[in-house]
Order: sequence, then C-alpha cells, then structure tokens
Amino acid sequence: MSAADLPPIFFDHLTGSPGRIVSTLVRRLSAYTREDRVSRFKVGITNYPERRFNQAYARYYDEMIVLYKTASIDNVSRLEAFLVNHNWEVTDNAIAGGGGHIGESPYFLYVVLRHRRR
Repeated sequence: MSAADLPPIFFDHLTGSPGRIVSTLVRRLSAYTREDRVSRFKVGITNYPERRFNQAYARYYDEMIVLYKTASIDNVSRLEAFLVNHNWEVTDNAIAGGGGHIGESPYFLYVVLRHRRR
C-alpha cells in the first residue's frame, strides 16, 4: 500500500480536561483552518475516525485532523460545542454538536478540511 492509498487522516491530538487544553485546541484549530489555506471546514466527534471520514466526508473534504482524544463523552461534547460556537460564522456545522449516536469510547474530536485550490 502506497502513501497515496492511505486515508488523509492525521492524528495531532491532545488529551486532558477541557479547561486545561481548550486554549491550545482553539489555537490549533485556527492554525489548521487559516482562510488562505482552507475554503471549508467542519468540526465533529467520532469513535472511529477512518470510518467517519470515508463514509461521510471523503467526497467533500480533503483531510481530517484528529485534535482531541478522551474516554469522556461529556468532555468531547463540551469541546465540540465550544469550537463550533467559537467558529460559527465560518464553519460548515449546521448545529453545535450532538448530530447522532457516537458509539463507545475512545472519542475523538476532529476537523475536516477542504483546501483552497490554487
């Protein structure tokens, strides 16, 4: 299997309580979603990043970055809602989280990105 065959999913995740990592998470998300590089993005939660990207996003987005990993559905949900609300005017999210059944832990908070075409 070549690098071109691998899903465009990258793990650059933090762990820990939301209060301790939220400011770092906001900065990381902002770095990944810079307007000069990204035309669209969406924040979400999953317990299986590869399946989520392949089934829901591969046609519309170029890559997924996993930003946070936890065993707590409450922690990941709070961070998702905060990041969506913080970026409401520029994100593709239709709601601020809670879009469906997530499954069992671990839980991952991710951003999917559509790159600007040059």
